[in-house]
Amino acid sequence: MNPSFTPIGHVRNSIREPREGFSKKNETSILDLLPQFAEGLYRLDDSSYIDVLFYFDRSDSYQLQGPIFTGEVKGVFASRSPRRPNGIGVTTVRLQKVERNKVWVSGLDAMDGTPILDIKPGSMPPTTETAEAETLRRERLRNNPRFDVIRAIKSEDLEELLLGAGQMHGHFCPGLALGVKATAYAMNALSGMSDNMEDLRAILETKSCFADGLQYVSGCTLGNQALRLKDLEQTAFTLTRKNGKGLRVAARQEARQLIQESFPQFNALFQQVVIQQSQSPQLKEDFRKATRDRAFAVLQLPFDQLFTMEEVAD
Repeated sequence: MNPSFTPIGHVRNSIREPREGFSKKNETSILDLLPQFAEGLYRLDDSSYIDVLFYFDRSDSYQLQGPIFTGEVKGVFASRSPRRPNGIGVTTVRLQKVERNKVWVSGLDAMDGTPILDIKPGSMPPTTETAEAETLRRERLRNNPRFDVIRAIKSEDLEELLLGAGQMHGHFCPGLALGVKATAYAMNALSGMSDNMEDLRAILETKSCFADGLQYVSGCTLGNQALRLKDLEQTAFTLTRKNGKGLRVAARQEARQLIQESFPQFNALFQQVVIQQSQSPQLKEDFRKATRDRAFAVLQLPFDQLFTMEEVAD
């Protein structure tokens, strides 16, 4: 058998590099079909989700085994690797609209220009809250307890990471948010330097709230002996791999001032509740909410204005 495929169209989006498939997956993509196939889109919008089959045209070889995004080694048929014998990919996406020969979707991780092989109604949205979906989620976590964390790191979903870190830390605060943001950026940068993220080690230079953000996102903790505390009273840490190469991330001196200037309303509440020890229940509640809101807003501040990052080697 010698099958051949004729593309029915091409993907149009802003994904230019393979790793951007995580961070830009939820942006809108357009399935730009050739005009002669437009009639086949009739009543496609009866479905909220559709399956898009496409060809990995920039993968020129395949591996039967290799690391997936979590660092685990799996067989190609047990993974979603683009390096496949027949180079066929499939993603379930949310349908936004259909106009003539074009289909707008979100959730597609294929790169710009990728040939489209087929479109079908989706059998189940990937995030449907069903007993089956929950069973699959628990199964993934049994196999890799950090699956959701690593996926959030790759997707640059800092809010999801902060929500998880808050469960460990007990509350949300700017220090925790800074730890989450800095560690996620460092881990993605390390991933770009090498796919091997096993045996990660961290050296922490502070005992502040920042520390819990680092531990949650990196997975390096005192308990698993992957974290070493070297308290220099610096909001900084170093992440290294087994070969001793890694990155040191440190907060800039002007970071505190940037945060204060970005949220001036918080400073007044801090003065009243923390400095002046106000016992007003309303002020305390306002301060709690302001602290939470400030923490999530810190995630939106530019990384380069908050931190420096440099390569290191033992």
